Amino acid sequence: MKAQTLVPLAAAAAAQLLVVGNIAAAFAFQQKPPVETLVTVPVVAEIEQVECVRQDPVPYEPVTYQVPLDAELQSYTEKMCDLYDVPLELAYAVMQVESGFTPAAHSSTGDYGLMQINSINAGWLKDELGITDLLDVRQNIQAGCYMLGMYLSEYEGNVNCALMAYNLGATGAKKAWSAGTYSTAYTDKVWNAMVGLLEGERDVS
Repeated sequence: MKAQTLVPLAAAAAAQLLVVGNIAAAFAFQQKPPVETLVTVPVVAEIEQVECVRQDPVPYEPVTYQVPLDAELQSYTEKMCDLYDVPLELAYAVMQVESGFTPAAHSSTGDYGLMQINSINAGWLKDELGITDLLDVRQNIQAGCYMLGMYLSEYEGNVNCALMAYNLGATGAKKAWSAGTYSTAYTDKVWNAMVGLLEGERDVS
């Protein structure tokens, strides 16, 4: 009886081992998920080699105003304005208001030429610039531009102050400022003349 009992037990154990072995084998051979591998590929940019050529901006055309002076006198006026740091339109506006661009203009108060230089200034202008004839058109332009540049520098670019000093003299201008006057009919006329010159030359729309 004992031998008969042991045989079935041994057979059952062997069967169990066979089943466990089959399961283990099944798991062993089960397909594993693929492993993703990242590969870094260097990127090479293709840059076209071209010649680098500097492109300078096209310079502005020189400003020319429509004034009744010949080309030689206009060129000389520009030269004096550059020399004494005076805006060209300011010099022309002063000529327009002072004399109407009349080189031989002479007032009853002793003002001469295009820019109506008063004879009271003749002495120091002769000492500083060698001016000897206020009716000589070139000397007159030089004197006028020199005085405008001097006043613009003294009053730190304040055009109204410079014009009042030019028109009233430094002492007269200071008296006006002490009374609270910083613009006059004269300065207004010169400003209007400047605006007219600028509008005639450039598109200000």
